[in-house]
Amino acid sequence: MLKFGVVTNVDPTTCRVRVKFADQENLISPWLPVLQQKTLQDKFYSVPDLNEHVVCLMDDRLEAGVVLGTIYSEADAVPVSSKDKLHFKFADGTIIEYDKVNHKLTADIKGSADIKTTGNITITGDVIVNGNITASGDVADQGGAKTMAGMRAVYNGHSHSAPGGVTGLPSDSM
Repeated sequence: MLKFGVVTNVDPTTCRVRVKFADQENLISPWLPVLQQKTLQDKFYSVPDLNEHVVCLMDDRLEAGVVLGTIYSEADAVPVSSKDKLHFKFADGTIIEYDKVNHKLTADIKGSADIKTTGNITITGDVIVNGNITASGDVADQGGAKTMAGMRAVYNGHSHSAPGGVTGLPSDSM
């Protein structure tokens, strides 16, 4: 049977929760697994928050079941109103959203972001940076020329011909 309740306990290591059913004299369920989108090779993980409203599929005696998902309520309003957006909003205010009509992915990250890869990251299109760029390795153009390290070596080691001799090296290193 389909039951609506509120999460009272969360076990993040097993992805299970206990649920209180108000229409059953506040009966607390046994530990229930939370339905996930993928669990074998590709893995998806999300557990409901404490006090979050959930929908459960339970047996007739309310002794076993599964949490099918969470639902919005008057206390937890829908964060966007669009059939064309996939939207994630986190408790710290971070938002990740894709607008399929405008073909736009937006990430408003309140902390830092780490991207790790064993390969390359390719960006096609213009890149606008409003801030500094720091690199621990060389920065090169598409042909591999004009690396920052190479430009520093040329600048820091260059001199000019001048009447009466050659100028010295730059006083400030690049």
